[in-house]
Amino acid sequence: MRYRAVSGSIILATGVLACGGDEAKTVDPVAIAYITHSECNRFHDLARAGARQARTELLATSERPVEVTILEPACVELADDGTTGSDDPCFASRPQMKVLQEVIDRKVDAIVIDVFDGVCERDLVDQAVDAGIKVVTYGGDAPASKRHTYYGMDNRAAAAFLMDALATLNGKTGKIALQTMMEDDGEGAYSPTAAGTFVDRLAGFSDALKKYPDMTNVATLPCLCCDYKDPFCTQQAEAALQDDPEIAGFFFSYSKLLGEPDLEANAPLFTERAKEKKIHSVAFDALPEYFDRMRAGYVDVLLGQKVFGWGYDTVLLAYDMVTIHRQVNDFTDAGWYVVCPNNLDEFERNTRAMDYRTPLPACSLLP
Repeated sequence: MRYRAVSGSIILATGVLACGGDEAKTVDPVAIAYITHSECNRFHDLARAGARQARTELLATSERPVEVTILEPACVELADDGTTGSDDPCFASRPQMKVLQEVIDRKVDAIVIDVFDGVCERDLVDQAVDAGIKVVTYGGDAPASKRHTYYGMDNRAAAAFLMDALATLNGKTGKIALQTMMEDDGEGAYSPTAAGTFVDRLAGFSDALKKYPDMTNVATLPCLCCDYKDPFCTQQAEAALQDDPEIAGFFFSYSKLLGEPDLEANAPLFTERAKEKKIHSVAFDALPEYFDRMRAGYVDVLLGQKVFGWGYDTVLLAYDMVTIHRQVNDFTDAGWYVVCPNNLDEFERNTRAMDYRTPLPACSLLP
């Protein structure tokens, strides 16, 4: 039996147990634990929907019983100053680590997980694999672990592509600013996150920037996860423009600014210049709340991850790995979407329908 991958990323040939009737009912169900980053991470809404869609299709069509449990680790509780208030380097990962240990103890057949911290959770992932559990990571990875495959985007290559796009928009010249996810030490100092996703994006950005000697990154700005009511990231971009009015481009490695409230009020200089096309911006991710920000002219190119596939494709992949022993590579490349004003309406329709099978028209801003 064959399932279509509506995310448009990979096609999964999903096998079923060759038995029927009462015999099928006696077979133990395939138990898949789908673990998100955390219950308060709104970024994963499409991924959750994809996992639910995969579960619905498997329940309707598989002859073997299936249990897909979507598990949401608790949000990290921060101190009043916005820090963890703990010396434990794995404090932020503890809620997910607790969930991971619980599903290992339950002896599930497969775990699909957006790893919060690959260093802190490496031993648990290895424990799962050693126990015979198939492990698929997505979003966040634990590359040094024994996990079977990471489903996602080549962030280094994607960042290089996005930097090339910004160079095209800005005529390969001028000052630009980079904003990326950082950690706050509670005393006003920020340092880039150690998350592999953003490490790779910074590397790809830096590699590509070297090709453009007339372009200069004059500011590397912090953006903090994950409170979308806090306009911190917006304020950082606005302050950078105030400090250096010659900045003509922004590279948003972490695009939370586009989802923060009252962008026009909190960043009047940024929004005015963006609408006048005196500033061009490129950003990772093409979330629904970003669509109107693109229509307003605040971002020119969005590089969309296959977020629906983070749920849909990974669950079906895990099912195949358990039932038909599907062989996987260390990296399962999901690719990406290039969203621009000319194809935004179509991408929004695809997002609403949760069906990404039709390729998008090429971005008219890029060669």
